[in-house]
Amino acid sequence: MPHTPMPNTPMPHTTRSRAAATLLALGLVLAPIAAQAQATSMREVLKRACTGDYFEFCGDHDPGGPGVEGCFRSNMKKLSPACASAITAFKRKQKVKRVSDAH
Repeated sequence: MPHTPMPNTPMPHTTRSRAAATLLALGLVLAPIAAQAQATSMREVLKRACTGDYFEFCGDHDPGGPGVEGCFRSNMKKLSPACASAITAFKRKQKVKRVSDAH
């Protein structure tokens, strides 16, 4: 008959070690997936917030290209508040990511 721990009794050391190792491995696998999902969701936020501004100010540049980034930067004061806010949030996340990647 398998051993069933009593409620409120601590897990044996080997069980805790296995649980910790499993959680660590799971975290290592899921972290890149979460980061990718976050990057994708941030791009979606930018797309929703800035599509109108793109067509109004930067439509002559290829979507997602370096020209668009420069165009948005030079027109930042003309952009809608939602777009300007989304760009600022994106830049902040990119800066935090670069700093955390460096360490």
